[in-house]
Amino acid sequence: MSTSTVQHTQEESFGPDVKRHDVPVLDSHLHTVEHGTGDPVVFLHGNPTSSYLWRNIFRDLTGRGRLLAPDLIGYGRSGKPDIDYTLDNQQRYVDAWFDALDLRNVTLVLQDYGAAFGLNWASRHPDRVKAVAFFEPVIRSVDSAALPAEFIATRARLRQVGVGERFVLEENRFMTELFPWFFLKPLGADALKEYQSAFPAPDSRKAVLAGPRNLPVDGEPATSVVFLELAMEWLGSSPTPKLLLTFNPGFLMTDALVRWSRETIRNLEIVEAGEGIHFVQEERPEAIARLVGDWLDRVWAVEGL
Repeated sequence: MSTSTVQHTQEESFGPDVKRHDVPVLDSHLHTVEHGTGDPVVFLHGNPTSSYLWRNIFRDLTGRGRLLAPDLIGYGRSGKPDIDYTLDNQQRYVDAWFDALDLRNVTLVLQDYGAAFGLNWASRHPDRVKAVAFFEPVIRSVDSAALPAEFIATRARLRQVGVGERFVLEENRFMTELFPWFFLKPLGADALKEYQSAFPAPDSRKAVLAGPRNLPVDGEPATSVVFLELAMEWLGSSPTPKLLLTFNPGFLMTDALVRWSRETIRNLEIVEAGEGIHFVQEERPEAIARLVGDWLDRVWAVEGL
């Protein structure tokens, strides 16, 4: 398949008649895929992916509102400013994107750091949130004992100054070695190429390195724990309908975090969605689209939304 054919296939992968545009935010822009009209349904990805991760689910949910999938700052086709990619800094761009589009009555569909940013935004804008679905989220600190030892060792190396820069920025081994490890079956060559193409040079990979460094494990880094705690009160008190999809074996959503979610989060429905590790939009897109779509139909009807 030629490069031009691959590019055309990727452009069409969200379905017909999608719009692509760059939304100016702060000193940069967030590239956004959009389709439809009505109340917005916002899809937020995490590290090291892009809106492309949502393509199959986005397509299957067409017709349920104004679907929007941005590339977060530092990822995909969005800007890659020379900033410190702390969670607080990245949140500033997410907030600016929501405000630039004046999004209200929002349904959030979240994964990985997309959940951290989406829930943080929701907790500070409860009057603009309609419903929230999330899976494999960065939602609170994870116990290292519940994660693969190989990942814990790699994360420790990436957090070392100099070592992480060489592994991620200079040698691009996060995208060529670590990212492909997170799939039950090998990711297709075209999809892997699409994700890797977003980070062509060392200075374009700063957000990728920040991902494992910001991930809270055993309470560290404390700054990430504090950031995630900002959404805890809202999760526990808000009547907003919430859906958590779990996967087997999963990765971040450990058994302990599932129990915590069941005991802590108000108006939460938990549904098992099949086999998958972490980037489950690639592994179980049909199941996710069906479960999220059915849930939205039910909660919107019940809540009169």
